[in-house]
Amino acid sequence: MKRLRDSANANDVETVQQLLEDGADPCAADDKGRTALHFASCNGNDQIGQGALPESSVPGPRVLHMSLGANEPVMQLLLDHGADPNQRDGLGNTPLHLGQDTVLLPLVGTQAEPQWSWTLSPCSSPSAACTNHVPVITTLLRGGARVDALDRAGRTPLHLAKSKLNILQEGHSQCLEAVRLEVKQIIQMLREYLERLGRHEQRERLDDLCTRLQMTSTKEQVDEVTDLLASFTSLSLQMQNMEKR
Repeated sequence: MKRLRDSANANDVETVQQLLEDGADPCAADDKGRTALHFASCNGNDQIGQGALPESSVPGPRVLHMSLGANEPVMQLLLDHGADPNQRDGLGNTPLHLGQDTVLLPLVGTQAEPQWSWTLSPCSSPSAACTNHVPVITTLLRGGARVDALDRAGRTPLHLAKSKLNILQEGHSQCLEAVRLEVKQIIQMLREYLERLGRHEQRERLDDLCTRLQMTSTKEQVDEVTDLLASFTSLSLQMQNMEKR
């Protein structure tokens, strides 16, 4: 239903709830295969998957980063009413893929007339913007999203957590409450991920870190928990890589 997709796109929680209660199909897709959950997972950016062009063209290689947020209340409403977190759009993207930052890359063409296409950032450096949406991943994992890969580049929530923790460890300007909240969100995402994988012992370790985080009262104490969580995540990634061999 177009109105449901438009309402999710506009982050209109009240209308989304009313439409779902009236029987709207949360899995209904547009002509590009995008459902309301696809739109909600990237906070109403209706250019996803359309290959939109930048307003001006600059000769030579250029990357246009687009920060995608998310409307978690709308996402949760859709999931509660049967939205499929693994449904793919016409480009093969699930809502989980679109919970990441997207970049506009020149694929082929001349410098004067490059051809552009939306694609996922490989998130190869700690400063990559693709680590902004930890709560989105958590919501989708709780809703039944597949845990085998976060995106088509093969990244899992462990990779996402590691990148975000690297940023937090290098940061100097964030206040205590902001850092504590971000660390808490990372722990919540990893707990959900490891629970889905059946790694209960590792989840218990995260429970301990969460308890320790709640007892912190200084930035230094939060930093200690952040460092412990980073070590835990790195070790978990090593174990994951060994299991793939």
